[in-house]
Amino acid sequence: MHFQTQLDRSLAMLADRGLPRRHIEPLPFRLLWKLGVNIRPPHFLGFAHIAIAFGTCFAGTWGVFMWCVVWSRMGKSVAAAVLMAAAVGACFGLMMAWFYTRERKELALPAWETIGQDERAG
Repeated sequence: MHFQTQLDRSLAMLADRGLPRRHIEPLPFRLLWKLGVNIRPPHFLGFAHIAIAFGTCFAGTWGVFMWCVVWSRMGKSVAAAVLMAAAVGACFGLMMAWFYTRERKELALPAWETIGQDERAG
Protein backbone atom coordinates (compact mmCIF):
# COMPACT_ATOMS: atom_id res chain seq x y z
CA MET A 1 0.00 0.00 0.00
CA HIS A 2 1.18 3.51 -0.73
CA PHE A 3 2.59 5.28 2.35
CA GLN A 4 0.31 8.32 2.07
CA THR A 5 -2.77 6.09 2.00
CA GLN A 6 -1.61 4.23 5.11
CA LEU A 7 -0.79 7.52 6.81
CA ASP A 8 -4.22 8.99 6.05
CA ARG A 9 -5.99 5.87 7.30
CA SER A 10 -3.93 5.68 10.48
CA LEU A 11 -4.53 9.36 11.28
CA ALA A 12 -8.25 8.94 10.65
CA MET A 13 -8.28 5.89 12.94
CA LEU A 14 -6.64 7.87 15.74
CA ALA A 15 -9.00 10.82 15.22
CA ASP A 16 -11.99 8.45 15.35
CA ARG A 17 -10.80 7.35 18.78
CA GLY A 18 -11.12 10.93 20.01
CA LEU A 19 -7.48 12.00 20.05
CA PRO A 20 -6.78 15.67 19.21
CA ARG A 21 -4.89 16.51 16.01
CA ARG A 22 -1.92 18.08 17.82
CA HIS A 23 -1.46 14.78 19.65
CA ILE A 24 -1.73 12.42 16.68
CA GLU A 25 0.21 14.76 14.36
CA PRO A 26 2.96 16.36 16.48
CA LEU A 27 4.71 19.34 14.86
CA PRO A 28 8.03 17.56 14.12
CA PHE A 29 6.13 14.78 12.33
CA ARG A 30 3.99 17.23 10.31
CA LEU A 31 7.18 19.03 9.23
CA LEU A 32 8.83 15.76 8.22
CA TRP A 33 5.73 14.71 6.24
CA LYS A 34 5.71 18.05 4.42
CA LEU A 35 9.37 17.50 3.55
CA GLY A 36 8.46 14.12 2.05
CA VAL A 37 9.89 11.94 4.81
CA ASN A 38 7.89 8.72 5.14
CA ILE A 39 7.79 8.35 8.90
CA ARG A 40 4.90 6.64 10.66
CA PRO A 41 2.81 8.55 13.20
CA PRO A 42 4.28 8.17 16.69
CA HIS A 43 1.55 5.76 17.78
CA PHE A 44 2.80 3.30 15.14
CA LEU A 45 6.54 3.57 15.81
CA GLY A 46 8.61 1.39 18.10
CA PHE A 47 9.84 2.62 21.48
CA ALA A 48 13.39 3.39 20.31
CA HIS A 49 12.24 5.22 17.19
CA ILE A 50 9.89 7.41 19.21
CA ALA A 51 12.63 8.19 21.74
CA ILE A 52 15.10 9.11 19.00
CA ALA A 53 12.63 11.22 17.00
CA PHE A 54 11.32 13.24 19.94
CA GLY A 55 14.63 13.37 21.81
CA THR A 56 16.57 14.65 18.83
CA CYS A 57 14.02 17.32 17.93
CA PHE A 58 13.72 18.49 21.53
CA ALA A 59 17.46 18.47 22.23
CA GLY A 60 18.22 20.48 19.10
CA THR A 61 15.50 23.07 19.63
CA TRP A 62 15.95 23.42 23.39
CA GLY A 63 19.75 23.38 23.17
CA VAL A 64 19.90 26.19 20.60
CA PHE A 65 17.38 28.24 22.58
CA MET A 66 19.25 27.74 25.86
CA TRP A 67 22.59 28.55 24.22
CA CYS A 68 21.26 31.80 22.77
CA VAL A 69 19.40 32.92 25.90
CA VAL A 70 21.35 31.53 28.88
CA TRP A 71 24.41 29.36 28.41
CA SER A 72 26.49 31.63 26.15
CA ARG A 73 26.05 34.45 28.67
CA MET A 74 27.07 32.15 31.51
CA GLY A 75 30.29 31.22 29.71
CA LYS A 76 29.39 27.54 29.20
CA SER A 77 31.49 25.74 26.66
CA VAL A 78 29.87 24.39 23.50
CA ALA A 79 30.74 20.85 24.62
CA ALA A 80 28.97 21.36 27.95
CA ALA A 81 25.95 22.82 26.18
CA VAL A 82 25.78 19.87 23.79
CA LEU A 83 26.02 17.38 26.66
CA MET A 84 23.28 19.13 28.65
CA ALA A 85 21.00 19.36 25.61
CA ALA A 86 21.63 15.68 24.80
CA ALA A 87 20.84 14.62 28.38
CA VAL A 88 17.61 16.62 28.49
CA GLY A 89 16.67 15.42 25.00
CA ALA A 90 17.25 11.81 26.01
CA CYS A 91 15.00 12.22 29.06
CA PHE A 92 12.30 13.90 26.99
CA GLY A 93 12.53 11.26 24.27
CA LEU A 94 12.23 8.41 26.76
CA MET A 95 9.21 10.00 28.42
CA MET A 96 7.46 10.50 25.07
CA ALA A 97 8.31 6.95 23.99
CA TRP A 98 6.82 5.59 27.20
CA PHE A 99 3.72 7.76 26.75
CA TYR A 100 3.03 6.79 23.11
CA THR A 101 3.82 3.10 23.69
CA ARG A 102 1.45 2.99 26.68
CA GLU A 103 -1.27 4.77 24.69
CA ARG A 104 -0.84 2.43 21.72
CA LYS A 105 -1.51 -0.52 24.04
CA GLU A 106 -4.46 1.18 25.76
CA LEU A 107 -6.08 1.98 22.41
CA ALA A 108 -5.34 -1.56 21.13
CA LEU A 109 -4.06 -0.18 17.83
CA PRO A 110 -3.31 -2.59 15.01
CA ALA A 111 0.15 -3.04 13.56
CA TRP A 112 1.12 -0.48 10.92
CA GLU A 113 1.44 -3.19 8.27
CA THR A 114 -2.18 -4.30 8.73
CA ILE A 115 -3.79 -0.87 8.25
CA GLY A 116 -6.00 -1.01 5.17
CA GLN A 117 -5.60 -4.74 4.51
CA ASP A 118 -9.32 -5.40 4.91
CA GLU A 119 -10.10 -3.18 1.89
CA ARG A 120 -7.65 -5.08 -0.32
CA ALA A 121 -9.03 -8.47 0.66
CA GLY A 122 -12.60 -7.56 -0.24
